Amino acid sequence: MDLALQRGNFKKPTLVILLGLILFLYIPDGLLLWDRWMVMEEFSHGPLMLVVALYLLWARRSLLESFDARGNWLGVLCCLVAAFMYMLAIKAGIENVRHIGILLFILGLFLIFGGLTYGRYVLPSLILMPFVVPPPAFLNANLTYGLQLLSTDMSVGLLRFAGLSVFQDGNIIDMGTVKLAVVEACAGLRYLYPMIGLGVLAAMLFDIPIWKRGLFVVLAGVVSVIMNSIRIFLTGAFAEWTDTAVSDGFFHLFEGWVFFLFSFVIMLAVCYLTLTKKEKATVGRGVLKVSVPPAQATEKPLPLGPVIGGTLIVLALVPLVLLIRNIEPEIPDRKPFTTFPLKIDGMIAEEDVLPKVEQTILNMSDYFLGHYRKRGEAPVTLFVGYYEQQSAGSTPHSPRVCIPSGGWTIESLTEISLKNGDINVPVNRVLVTHGEDKLLVYYWFQQRGKYIANEYAAKFNLLWGGLTSARTDGALVRLSLPLTSDMTVEGADRELAGFADSLFNILPDYVPN
Repeated sequence: MDLALQRGNFKKPTLVILLGLILFLYIPDGLLLWDRWMVMEEFSHGPLMLVVALYLLWARRSLLESFDARGNWLGVLCCLVAAFMYMLAIKAGIENVRHIGILLFILGLFLIFGGLTYGRYVLPSLILMPFVVPPPAFLNANLTYGLQLLSTDMSVGLLRFAGLSVFQDGNIIDMGTVKLAVVEACAGLRYLYPMIGLGVLAAMLFDIPIWKRGLFVVLAGVVSVIMNSIRIFLTGAFAEWTDTAVSDGFFHLFEGWVFFLFSFVIMLAVCYLTLTKKEKATVGRGVLKVSVPPAQATEKPLPLGPVIGGTLIVLALVPLVLLIRNIEPEIPDRKPFTTFPLKIDGMIAEEDVLPKVEQTILNMSDYFLGHYRKRGEAPVTLFVGYYEQQSAGSTPHSPRVCIPSGGWTIESLTEISLKNGDINVPVNRVLVTHGEDKLLVYYWFQQRGKYIANEYAAKFNLLWGGLTSARTDGALVRLSLPLTSDMTVEGADRELAGFADSLFNILPDYVPN
């Protein structure tokens, strides 16, 4: 046995078998990722990155001829962490964590069977993959709304610099005869994600320090944002200088692959300028240049303990994952919002309906939108968006990022506490302005009887709750009140706090505890 271990005769077949089992488990998630690549334009570069990752594995295969005993137990730790992440992500319905968990598991297995040498072999290919895995929906929404406003601001600045008269209202560019809406599709994510992925790939082409590789990634992101703003600027300029139909037809082609490839060339040129003459000469010899120490100097007997540990983790993971996948999600009983009370705290509601495009984006299971008012007073607007199962693309969007996209400016955002009997309810208090208009907003998240103010804490609670419950339901609750000329901010706080006090007694029938 010792001789076999020393020569490593068994290690490659065993590694291949364990990798096969892991990839077998990953098939449903891999199909989901493929669907994302085919449907979402910002991740359409995924298949290209997969091909490049496979090519790197082939080009660096000489590293597989040697192995060492350094890092074997680190590989066991990676596998344990990855197994926990993967099972928890399946239980909680968080898709992107599953992809990251599998990548970490693959790295762990290579560390177990070949130490740091095998880790060096697989790491560059694995580094490429997280850049084509869709991020959490809430982070994607934050990036989208932030980039919408940033791209709008930058393009409006360019239009004004060009001497054009422009009025900006949130993400709306009003040029008098033409109005341009910087919608989510124009936010720039379809440039940002692939550009960052290609920036990582470009950094791998040169033999340069790690900090300069990081600089390439940063420059890729900066160039993508700037180029997207230039694209919007050119759209507005051509719409002003020509007729709209001509500009639409032209930019339908120009804003696609042609403009993206142009942006990629500019990014490469900017990155190339940061290199020294010596670094420029290393093009093509970055991660493709591998040095394999002489086998007799580096190979040591492969420890049996890490191999047994990694094998047991995989053998335990397979039935556990299959079991978790067959657990039916628990959908709690609740009343539909069609029966929601239209009279609260002496105020009568006028029901409202969200536009279809917003309903599609929010992807809610059920919702209520109503304006409660007393005669002659400003209305309290109540919005409750309910999700019976939270998963990728089906989670509450934070008002923190949605409000500015409508042209409102956040003057202050603080966390306050309201009383629900003996329970302290953390609530986000937001004061926003739009010109001379002011609006006071309260909002919080509810998940299985818990009240949460922070968006990231809500995601962590969803993940942690997956350990003990089959439920992933939750809701966003938002109250807003316009401040009229005869109303003080303190008066508006009392009005919303009083309404919330009555609301706490009603919500459990519609948002189950």
